[in-house]
Amino acid sequence: MMGNQEKPKTGPPASMLKLWHSKRKSRWLHELPTLEQVLRRQTRPPVCLYNYYIVLRDRLELETLLDFWLDVQQAKVLHKRYLKQQRQFQQQFNTKSPTASLSLMPSNLSHEQQLTHSLLLASSAPSIVTDTHMTQVIERIYLRYIVPSAEKELFHIPLSMRDDIAEKHLADDPAVFDQAQKYVYQLLQATWPHFLRYKVLMNLTLHQQLGRMVVGLTSLLVGFSLEFSLIFLNFEPWHYRLSGIVPILVGVYCLISGLTGVDPIWILMFNVSETTTFHFNRIQQPKIRDILVTRSILILVICLLITLIFVVIFCAVPGKRL
Repeated sequence: MMGNQEKPKTGPPASMLKLWHSKRKSRWLHELPTLEQVLRRQTRPPVCLYNYYIVLRDRLELETLLDFWLDVQQAKVLHKRYLKQQRQFQQQFNTKSPTASLSLMPSNLSHEQQLTHSLLLASSAPSIVTDTHMTQVIERIYLRYIVPSAEKELFHIPLSMRDDIAEKHLADDPAVFDQAQKYVYQLLQATWPHFLRYKVLMNLTLHQQLGRMVVGLTSLLVGFSLEFSLIFLNFEPWHYRLSGIVPILVGVYCLISGLTGVDPIWILMFNVSETTTFHFNRIQQPKIRDILVTRSILILVICLLITLIFVVIFCAVPGKRL
């Protein structure tokens, strides 16, 4: 039996499931790609499997859930192939004469040697899945996710479920992971609204957002310092104070884009969404592009309006030399 494990830093699954159930009825959520479509690779960027993994890794720290689900799913595909090959081999031995398929064997071999040689070639071919191979796949998943202190230990599934897997993991059937995979799928559903918010309502990564906020605050500091210097030095004429409009505009733009996670220029001019810092893919889903274009226009209007208000205030304040 396995000992008790500490809870992950990413938060309890119960709160995530509660968030999922509270948001799943949103209209805009139903109009967008589903988790099932993404897992089956039926969607295009930015809502795609690659970006989903990046968000789970960089923002939610839950990429282990997706790794486990995909590994088990791949094991199931491999197991179906294994069963299909077993049926084909059985049919071949039952319906065909062994000598009919051995015409390409060396003629100096006996019938028994030719049959043995054929079976050895089949078992060593990369396209053939054996029961030993299946057992190794199951064992690899178990050692990677289930055992204590594993490389990607799944803290999120219940201890009883992990103990049950530990008792059955020596089998060659990935069905031993069925309950765990279903549980992980529910947890992935809980992360789905977060992913949609990051990729449908935003086009910047977390590091890009933080960097822009720093640049924005620095630029605003420069712009405000320049404007206050012109006021307290009483420079004339007043239009000299317009020189601060550039750093203020840059500061407002960077600060708002950092807070909202949307860069209007990247969307309106280049139609791109950031995957990792300064790495992009094109926005290929029309519905998502429409949402981002609308948000971009709104953000641009807000940036211009705030900048205009600052400029009017600084130009209207009478100068006074200290």
